[in-house]
Amino acid sequence: MFFRRLHRYSFTILILIFFTALTYNLFAKQSYAYRNNKSKSGSIVERLFNKLKPSVVHIEVLGVTRLKNGAIMPEEDIGTGFFISKNGDILTNFHVIGNAGKIYISFLKYKDIRANVIGTDPSSDIAVIHINPDGKTIIPVIMGNSDNLRVGERVMAIGNPYNLYQTVTTGIISGLKRSLFFPSARFYGNIIQTDASINFGNSGGPLVDYEGRVIGINTAKLANSAQNIGFAIPINLAKKNIPELIKYGRVIRPWLGIEAIKLTESLSTLLDIKYVKRGLLVEKVFSGSPAFKAGLVAGDRIIAMKNITYVVGGDIITRINNKKVYSFSRLEELINTFAPGQVIVLKVHRGKSVRLVKVRLSSMP
Repeated sequence: MFFRRLHRYSFTILILIFFTALTYNLFAKQSYAYRNNKSKSGSIVERLFNKLKPSVVHIEVLGVTRLKNGAIMPEEDIGTGFFISKNGDILTNFHVIGNAGKIYISFLKYKDIRANVIGTDPSSDIAVIHINPDGKTIIPVIMGNSDNLRVGERVMAIGNPYNLYQTVTTGIISGLKRSLFFPSARFYGNIIQTDASINFGNSGGPLVDYEGRVIGINTAKLANSAQNIGFAIPINLAKKNIPELIKYGRVIRPWLGIEAIKLTESLSTLLDIKYVKRGLLVEKVFSGSPAFKAGLVAGDRIIAMKNITYVVGGDIITRINNKKVYSFSRLEELINTFAPGQVIVLKVHRGKSVRLVKVRLSSMP
């Protein structure tokens, strides 16, 4: 009897020892895996930073602001940029250098090197500046493909926030196809959102994937109370515009030459527009513009409703080359797929009549 009890207790103890050992082994493996993954993650960030830091520059901008009383006040701003060629071309944000009197850059052992503006594009908030490359070690970045990004993909930002030289932050792509609006730039559904920390001084710096390829240009953060909501311009947009910036100093864009508002069903009812319910209501046609030459008609009556002023009586555009247009952002998006000199066909509603109007686009003045 005693031996049977001892045998039973021994069996129970063996089971407990087995499961304790198994549990310990599992936790040990998980702990090792965590430490190993953490180590690998850390080494990736370190490797990427060491690879990219020779290509990232600190930008100091000196300028002046004229006050209302006529006095001149000196201003100093900071930002970030990165080399895109071995001959000293640097990509950054327009809003970093837009009001610059003098621009100085620093990288590696080189300090306070004078840079010149080569080209600017306020509409896409990008600019190219240049330094003399003689005798300097210049390593351009590798540009990736921002069309292939995925939400959740890991990214790293390098910049100079609050003048803290070459600060690295990491995160993921939190969202794609965001819209962002600046006083001079409007992005409709093509901005990258990231939770990698982006602050004042990061502007113009690279957002890179974990292969070390630049996939965006850090440009803004959501103001006020929002945390870790940053935005970057997709690098493919910049790649498309860089050649023109370097060659012409600006981006040559097609121009239609109208101001219009989005016409919705509720607004058409409110304005007593009976024959079309959705489209773009033309409020203004610029004199001498392609739209003016094609005979588009602007509104001629002002109506104020609910503290909003509308200019009515003008043409209503519903299609461009048979593609629906129900917002001004969509109009700009479609127009920008053409080149100056190309002809587009607008479907226009004018009162009860519907007509197709051919317009030859020109360069934006």
